Amino acid sequence: MKVLLVSGGHLPIPPQGWGGVENLIWQQKQALEQAGHQAAILNDYVRGLRRFAAVLKACPWQYDIVHLHLDSYAMYWLIVSRLFRFPVAISTHYGYAAFPEKWDNSYRRTFRRMRRARYLILISHEISDTFQHLGCRAKMFVIPNGIHCLAVQFSQTAFKQSIVLGRVEPRKKQAMIAQALDGKAVQCDFAGPIAPDVVFSPNDCNTHYLGEWSREQVHRELTNYACLILLSDGEGHAAVVSEAMAAGLSLVLSQEASHNLDTSKPWIYIVDRDKDVLSDVVTRAVQENSQYRTQIRQYCEANFDWSIILPRYIHDLECIARENG
Repeated sequence: MKVLLVSGGHLPIPPQGWGGVENLIWQQKQALEQAGHQAAILNDYVRGLRRFAAVLKACPWQYDIVHLHLDSYAMYWLIVSRLFRFPVAISTHYGYAAFPEKWDNSYRRTFRRMRRARYLILISHEISDTFQHLGCRAKMFVIPNGIHCLAVQFSQTAFKQSIVLGRVEPRKKQAMIAQALDGKAVQCDFAGPIAPDVVFSPNDCNTHYLGEWSREQVHRELTNYACLILLSDGEGHAAVVSEAMAAGLSLVLSQEASHNLDTSKPWIYIVDRDKDVLSDVVTRAVQENSQYRTQIRQYCEANFDWSIILPRYIHDLECIARENG
């Protein structure tokens, strides 16, 4: 099977630093090739009607399937796919995809275009359920983001307490977390690039900003912590959650950040941002983590390792290719 993976050219693939979607695409390419398939990446940054030329230049009709990871380009790819009769499956990585009350005008337009697609590959059942509720009739496949668990170091013992890992931006609520933990008996580190115009002031006493980590640092350093905190008010399937589980960390999450997880697990702590005392929840997660670390790693391996996700992904791509063969 020949597969073309498409991104928008905003970052290189593989990414040199941060870039969750770009890292996912790179892992998909590697995994497909290891399974004996041919996979290519189109990652050109173009604007306006020049996108049509970029699509045609890629000769996408030569592939069994095109997997478009840039939902805002849906209109261009759908037009060309109908003209040249090749299948396109579209994924959305918009953090608020499952929360239509938070959609901006741009994403409302994007969704109207995605509704015209025959195939969607979505990263959580929550997104799939939302799209169905809003009248989307595409054939939808749900494939969580995969991870190479063996690439993530795992230690039976944590010697640091908590970490917030991800791009510092309003959606992920790092400023709120820093304020909620300010002066509490909890140590919390923050790592990730800071979005422009974001006011973020850890106190450097019990809350610390470590800067932007490389992917290698994430895989090496995460296991030093007892828990990950992610209190976003919207997520699709945050790759950092899988990375944290592979490293043995307990999870302190908002409901919106818990997609694809069995939240009955004793090491997953769901926080109500408006009601719960965050420092109390984090303290409990840190204290209880040691008894669950091996279990957490095993849960990640059983549910999110590429050895589990890839066969499902390939099966779904093959189903689409057969329908259009």
